[in-house]
Amino acid sequence: MPPGGRGPRQRGCAVEQVDRSAVSAVWREHRRWSWAAGTAKRSIAFWRTAALAAAVGGAVLTTAAVQVGLDGAPGRALATTGAVALALVPVVRASRLGRDRIEAWTRVRSVSEALKAQVYLFLTGAQPYAGPDRGARLWAFATAVADDVADLAGMTLGAPDPDTPVPAVADVDDYLAHRLRPQIDGYYRAGAARQQRRLTRFRAAEFGIAAAGAVLGAVAATTGAAGAGVWVSAVTVVGASITAHISAARYEHLVVSYLATARRLRALLAEWETAADRSPAAVAAFVRACEEAITQENESWLAAWTHDREPS
Repeated sequence: MPPGGRGPRQRGCAVEQVDRSAVSAVWREHRRWSWAAGTAKRSIAFWRTAALAAAVGGAVLTTAAVQVGLDGAPGRALATTGAVALALVPVVRASRLGRDRIEAWTRVRSVSEALKAQVYLFLTGAQPYAGPDRGARLWAFATAVADDVADLAGMTLGAPDPDTPVPAVADVDDYLAHRLRPQIDGYYRAGAARQQRRLTRFRAAEFGIAAAGAVLGAVAATTGAAGAGVWVSAVTVVGASITAHISAARYEHLVVSYLATARRLRALLAEWETAADRSPAAVAAFVRACEEAITQENESWLAAWTHDREPS
């Protein structure tokens, strides 16, 4: 061996070190973008709830003010508070729930999920990470993704140092234990159940409000009770606000999408468990099929969230 040269074993160790460095760096990037996505999601959820509360509270307070009477201090206070609450609703929706905020959230989440998928492909040796330059390929992918969202890099500022190590995945059994089964049961099925519970609660509230409005309208029409008639408009505003919230949160789409992806992944898992071919090529094809299914769900999710503006 020439002086300063490297033997095959040394070259192999060097490549392995590069691979470990690359996957660790990309995993850290995934965690940073995941933190940014989580922060953006919580902000959107908070302001969406605040907008709903302001709309409902404003309608109730302004109606109560009429009932109490606007000639006294209590009535005027109720009317002022209610008017302020209602005036804040479009401001919140425009500045905190606008299309730019929704798109920023979905883009950073998409980056996080894309990096995570590539890490699992890399760890299992699936294409395009089956060759000796796989570390360089992984880092090139991460760099390209980061360039696409360079305008959102500020959202990752303040992210804590990632405390989650690279997944301990070295073979297909590890992949099943650390990625596929948790994704099916811990994310998609659990997520669908959670969204369904929220949808059920809001649908029940929507029905209750509609029924109350119908009763109040009937009472006002048959008895001439002015008090009942005044509350009909308030109930209508409350019902419309709840309906808009359900639409904006897209509970139904998430339930359907999560369950469909869980079924698809379960089918892939069942096929794998009964397959005779366990060659490296078969493992790589299986992992890629699973990651493609997850990616397609993410793309569907992204399209659904960015298709329309926040309801006004």
